[in-house]
Amino acid sequence: MKNILVIILSTLVINAFSQVVTDETKRKFTFGLDVFADLWQDVPKDLDPKTINPGVNVFGSYNFMLGESNFSLSPGIGIGVHNMFNNCRTVTINDSTYFESIPDSISYKRTKFVATYFDIPFEFRFKSKTEVRFAVGFKFGFLMKAQTKYKGDDYAEGNKNLVIYKKGKIKNVEKNRYGFTARLGYKWFNLWGYYQLSTLFAEGKGPEMYPISIGITIIPF
Repeated sequence: MKNILVIILSTLVINAFSQVVTDETKRKFTFGLDVFADLWQDVPKDLDPKTINPGVNVFGSYNFMLGESNFSLSPGIGIGVHNMFNNCRTVTINDSTYFESIPDSISYKRTKFVATYFDIPFEFRFKSKTEVRFAVGFKFGFLMKAQTKYKGDDYAEGNKNLVIYKKGKIKNVEKNRYGFTARLGYKWFNLWGYYQLSTLFAEGKGPEMYPISIGITIIPF
């Protein structure tokens, strides 16, 4: 949640800054914020992700305009945060990581898996004079951090004391992720989607699950 708040605050600052930049700068550079929910695919039988798993991307790109047309090629950089709220704890045994469901006898308020990536997106974009936008692209990401957080009964000690367990490094999470992106909108408001081709965990060392992300993009300029 702290990461999400920092990203949102950064976008608000960018939005305020956009009021003073020139039209030429706005033509060459694009900054934005994706707010989305992940639909997890091929999840193992013991894992039950919540319906809404919020995430955010913040990104910036340079637009290489194709002549005098409204089309551009736009490479950039970004940070992406994915949250998966679920009913399990993450366990690693014999160099294999899996999700173990929490027994019904244990009461908990929250358990989630969080993955943060440094992304390199590349898009082919169209922006009309009336600021109708369309883009298709591909992005490649590098894992910055994978972690879990649990809040509830102390299952380790077997009592009802309220505890918070954090695991700051999850083994076998794939170091890279990649997939296709698409965006459609008008001016600052856009619909956005991401179809990940890579799995969350390294092959043979964890569930072969992956997210499909659907949400909106806010583009100050």
